[in-house]
Amino acid sequence: MSRRPLGAADADSRAILELSRRQIIAGSVAVAAVRDIPARTDPSVDACRAWLALEETHQDLVRRWQALDTYLIRERYWSDLSRQRCAAMPEAVELDAMDHRLEALYETRQELLTALPEVPASTPQGLALKLAILAIIVMPDENEQAYNLITSALKDLHTLAL
Repeated sequence: MSRRPLGAADADSRAILELSRRQIIAGSVAVAAVRDIPARTDPSVDACRAWLALEETHQDLVRRWQALDTYLIRERYWSDLSRQRCAAMPEAVELDAMDHRLEALYETRQELLTALPEVPASTPQGLALKLAILAIIVMPDENEQAYNLITSALKDLHTLAL
């Protein structure tokens, strides 16, 4: 159960949503490029699509968790209540369930991400999907040059594959 200081949810929410917007923009460009590339049998395509589906589920759950946490802080004065009163709220059970699901999703995503380098991309689509994942996990704030190189390579691949 989350017991963060008042206002922490708002700050975390803004930080994660800003990051998520960038991820969504990068992912949208990547997915748009990938859709136009003809598919052939490629083990990396299924593996990458599985990771991207987990990422989407994770992001949706994070947004739901943030909305509920913000609601509890603003409307139910979550930060001012005792642990016993917080635990008695039905929303606390939902937050705990979300926390467990987020942890499980994170672990599964990390396992798949660790395995992806060993899965060969044998088609332009597989390569594009691997680059799309890189465009999501490499943050422009943290390494702008790498991010720009990845998105540039993805655009180049799309151009070459057409």
